Amino acid sequence: MNYIYETFLPMFNGFDYGSYFEIDYDYISEFIQQERKDKSLFSDYDINELKIDYARYENDIVTSFCYIIKDLLSDFILDIEFQNQQKHSANVKIKIIPEKVKSFIYEHKEKFCEFLKKRYTSYDGFFSHYANDFETWENETKNFSDFSCNGHYIGAILEFIAIQENVNECSIAQDILENIYVFDYVENLEDIINMNDGSLFEALTSKGIEKSFADYIENSYNNKVLSSLSLSEKVLSVIREYENSLVEA
Repeated sequence: MNYIYETFLPMFNGFDYGSYFEIDYDYISEFIQQERKDKSLFSDYDINELKIDYARYENDIVTSFCYIIKDLLSDFILDIEFQNQQKHSANVKIKIIPEKVKSFIYEHKEKFCEFLKKRYTSYDGFFSHYANDFETWENETKNFSDFSCNGHYIGAILEFIAIQENVNECSIAQDILENIYVFDYVENLEDIINMNDGSLFEALTSKGIEKSFADYIENSYNNKVLSSLSLSEKVLSVIREYENSLVEA
């Protein structure tokens, strides 16, 4: 018999708001602000202009999640193949060791009954599509040895096993995020970091001119009294570059 079933990825709860894998825009913004400060760029930028490759980010997260779950539940899982991402979950193909799964359920029958009652009992605002009693699950899966009738059963059972084995999404997420560098998925990071407002002030500060002096030069330029100042060749060079950029624009 082929013991490969299509189901959901156990313990994984998607990328919705509040998810362990939600991208931390505050962290990204703080990083960009510091980088811009180091470059003496002080104008505002729009964080909404960031272009993030969410598809690649989410794919890498789920692929890593599959690898870790397979390793943590290696007594029960031979292989996991990621198929596609859904709103609240991920679809996978899982190859199991059926005798190990079956033995675990019968050895932990009481706990599994509690799990079914908690997970699959309907209440106001929630309608369960699955039975919440042990006997129904036992009959549907031929004594927990065949899950071809509905892949959801094996996904839920593996999630139950994971809970009993003290596997949790939080610890998995920590392991994954330690090896994920979010800036690798920001496609226009350097453009945002180097963005300027086109002012003479920022043209000067970006070349190492101190803020207060740059402000003084810009005011003098706008008031057409720049010619009365004695300026270094460095400052004059920046001003010429700035004027050339205006002509080109």
